[in-house]
Amino acid sequence: MSPTDWNWRLATDLQDYPWDCSATSFAWCTRTIGFTLSEQEVIAGLGPSRISPTLGLLDASGAGLVDYAAELGIAADNDESTSWDEVMAAAGEQPMLMGGRAWGHWVAVRMGTLTAEVQGLDLLALMNPAPGYKNVGQTIDPSQFAALGPFSAVWFTSW
Repeated sequence: MSPTDWNWRLATDLQDYPWDCSATSFAWCTRTIGFTLSEQEVIAGLGPSRISPTLGLLDASGAGLVDYAAELGIAADNDESTSWDEVMAAAGEQPMLMGGRAWGHWVAVRMGTLTAEVQGLDLLALMNPAPGYKNVGQTIDPSQFAALGPFSAVWFTSW
């Protein structure tokens, strides 16, 4: 896939609750490929076995998001221990979410400087539904990634 296969420029969504960053990021990813799911619909679809107002996403690996994507007819994969280089190589090619365990937060990944062919920068452009949380705005760099991880990633493979 490529950056032209999905709308990675879609406006940022802010999360409605302090615990639903994964649902907000997942809803945004689905809208980039033409679905019309809201954050509330994703919370309902994930259900109490996968997301909780007390704990947020219940499986930090992202496996529940992959299962929910399949229920919607979206093929997705996850990596429960992804690296900066792996995310950077895939960023911009398809809708992707990532969550940092030390961060306690999920975001959607828009684009990486590698795919965008930007020389001299090593950044991921994000759709961060809580900009500023733990000092991360709409971009993240390798040192922030290392400090806020380990990370899991979920990416859509077909829709």
